[in-house]
Amino acid sequence: MLELLDEAWDDEVGFLGKLRAGEFDPVAGEAYVALLSRIPPVGGTVDSRLVQLIWFAPMFIEWQLERAGGCAELSRISTRVQEAVAAILGMP
Repeated sequence: MLELLDEAWDDEVGFLGKLRAGEFDPVAGEAYVALLSRIPPVGGTVDSRLVQLIWFAPMFIEWQLERAGGCAELSRISTRVQEAVAAILGMP
């Protein structure tokens, strides 16, 4: 799971890496949301690498919305990523 999350940040093939370069791939975005949805809610001891790889993604995608031309589909995926991360980490 950590390997797949790390891959999402890869500049050439990862959803977040390509988004950083200004390339929005809706199929990869859907796959990233599906990947996040497979992570169960955390409890007890948490692998810090897991948190490092997922907590920043919602903010990062939000920052890229303007760069991607305000794409409605990216906005939808951004909301779904936020919801998935909240489901994993919980709300305060």
